[in-house]
Amino acid sequence: MNYYALLVALVILTAFLMHGNQPGNKKYVIVACLLLFAIYGLRDTYRIGVDTTSTYISNFSKMHNAMWSEVVELHRDKNLCFYLMTKAFSEYISTDYQLYITSISLFVTICFGRLIYKYSPSPVQSILYHFGLLLYVFHFSALKQSIAMAILMLAFDYLVDRKPIQFVLTVLVASLFHLPSIIFLPSYWLTRFHLGKKYLIVFGVALIMTYLFRNQILNIMNSVYNEDAEEVNLSGVRFLRTKALIMVLIAVTAVLLRTPTSEDRIYGCLLQFMGFATLLQTFCGYDNTFERLADYYFQFAVIFIPMVFDKNTERKALFDWRLMELVDTFGPVVFCGYGVYRFLTYVSDYRFYSPFHFFFEA
Repeated sequence: MNYYALLVALVILTAFLMHGNQPGNKKYVIVACLLLFAIYGLRDTYRIGVDTTSTYISNFSKMHNAMWSEVVELHRDKNLCFYLMTKAFSEYISTDYQLYITSISLFVTICFGRLIYKYSPSPVQSILYHFGLLLYVFHFSALKQSIAMAILMLAFDYLVDRKPIQFVLTVLVASLFHLPSIIFLPSYWLTRFHLGKKYLIVFGVALIMTYLFRNQILNIMNSVYNEDAEEVNLSGVRFLRTKALIMVLIAVTAVLLRTPTSEDRIYGCLLQFMGFATLLQTFCGYDNTFERLADYYFQFAVIFIPMVFDKNTERKALFDWRLMELVDTFGPVVFCGYGVYRFLTYVSDYRFYSPFHFFFEA
């Protein structure tokens, strides 16, 4: 049974029944996130996921018998909080790896639900874009980064509210679970620049400069991320480059349909995020670790894209509102379907994700 298709169908059905297109709809967000949690937290962790079925299982099994001092000694230079958390879970809660994954998935899902409840003008669109952009696939494997990404969803509040100390501390906590999340730290200051209609010019120049200095940037990034570096096969590169083009399309379309104003601060910050994500994603042909760096910013596309087509925002539009309403209604469903197609066509190691199995299935 294709549980992904069933989940998407239930998300859409409940949206019609519970007005999931309305911002701040707590009941719908809860129902939709419960469906999402069923996929994340109740999956068979021994059959679904790449890292999950290899590295993480091995590390978790070793933690129970390891001394606390050994854990600190081995991991004090990188991701220490993640391994201390894993040790504490196996020591004081359970040695069941399935329960461990379920607990992490619950935390990630709660942070995601909170984000779309607070900021998304259309929760149902956010959920569908979460599937359409294949962000859900990522959480099947990269546990350290999943936790860090969830923490950065909380840090976004402090960026919006202009609380630099809380923002920095929250990002630093995320980096203790996954060091490369420190790349999110400059966003607090970079997003304070209001570019408006000049955004596309600055964006284009940044892409050119990134290309010209790509070797220097690669050396810096690899020095931070070398441990997690993986070889990228040709099909994977094609998939990652397609994602880069999608990022460019999102940023350009957003500026054309809704040019940010100085008063439109949250939208402006998220538009900057899409630019940062695109710059990082352009390196995907060298190493897929850059996709992981980009996703620290790109994960916020699930609340950004609905804002582009938000009918309740006063702005000048380049297109007729009837056309925008049509795109607003059917665009997320079409995009989600395209995401499923991309998953079936391009994602490498597809066998680790499908057919889907719940942990209680034989």
